[in-house]
This record gives sequence, structure tokens and C-alpha cells, in this order.
Amino acid sequence: MPPKISEGQNEAAINAGVDALLGKGWNLVNNQLEKNYVFKTYTKVSDMHHVIATRAKSVNHHPTMISTMSTLKVIWTTHKPPGLSNKDIQMADYCDEQASSIGTVEPSETPQCGPTPSTM
Repeated sequence: MPPKISEGQNEAAINAGVDALLGKGWNLVNNQLEKNYVFKTYTKVSDMHHVIATRAKSVNHHPTMISTMSTLKVIWTTHKPPGLSNKDIQMADYCDEQASSIGTVEPSETPQCGPTPSTM
């Protein structure tokens, strides 16, 4: 199902941008672009959150971000007018650039929670 395009946007350009992002691991869910990034440390999760938030503030376009110890889920959509816009495409690309710079890892490379070894 094609995404809803925000009013006033170039439909062909948005669809091409979405297709390119889908090829880079983004998912289209309920007219939102979503991606999970995995990092080796919580500090890198926090760094990623910070660089996205800083850019989002400067372009006045803010995502939903959900973090865990080793992951950051980023969700982009446009609320007014509703749908996907060029800002969503640009910011998703920016996220990928920053994730590459910060350094993502495979989920198997992240620390696992478990019992602390005893120090007897």
C-alpha cells in the first residue's frame, strides 16, 4: 500500500525517497518511517539520540525516539499536514549517516543482561 503523502509534497519524489529508504532497512508502518539502530554501548545510543534531536530542532521537525540499553528506534512522519514529507526523507537519510559515523553493530554484539558474577 503506498504511503500517504503530505499535502503540497511532490508525490513521485516522496515515493522514490521511501523506496530508497526501504532498501536501507527502514520500514513503512502506518504512514511512518521506522528504523531500529543497534549500538554496542548505551553512550552511543545517547549520542545518536542527541545528534538527531539537535538536527530536528534546527529544522523544526521532530521524531519519536524510543531507546533501550543498546537500541534506538526512530520514527518519522509529518503531522501537519499529515503524511510523509520531504523532511521525513531527509531526516531519515541524516539518521543513517549519523548511525554510520557513530557505529552500529549487529544485535549479537551487544552486551547481554544477566546475573553479576559473585566476588567471593
